[in-house]
Amino acid sequence: MDNPNQSPRNEYIPISEEQRRFLEEKYKRRSLAPESLLIRPKFRVLHVATIALALGLGGYFALYADFGDKETCFTPLRRYYRHKVDKFWSLSEEEKQQLREQGRL
Repeated sequence: MDNPNQSPRNEYIPISEEQRRFLEEKYKRRSLAPESLLIRPKFRVLHVATIALALGLGGYFALYADFGDKETCFTPLRRYYRHKVDKFWSLSEEEKQQLREQGRL
C-alpha cells in the first residue's frame, strides 16, 4: 500500500478462474430468477407514494413557497395560477347583474 489513505478493502484480491465462474453463475442465478424480477406490492406502494410526494412538493414550491421579493423562474407560473384561481372564485359582470336582478346582491 503506497497510498496511506487507501484502505485494505480496496486492494485487489486475486481469485481463481473456478471461483470467478462460480460467482458469475451465482450472480446470474440470483439476478435473473423470475421471482427477483417481480415488483413486490410494498415496493409498488412506496414507488407511487414517492411520486405523489414529489409532485405535491414540487407543486407547493412552484406555487406557494416564499422565495422573497425577487423574481424567480416560478413567477410567471404563479401569476397565471393566481389569475385562474381569482377568475374561478370571482363573479363575472354578467353573473353580478343576474344576482342584482334577483335581489341576492
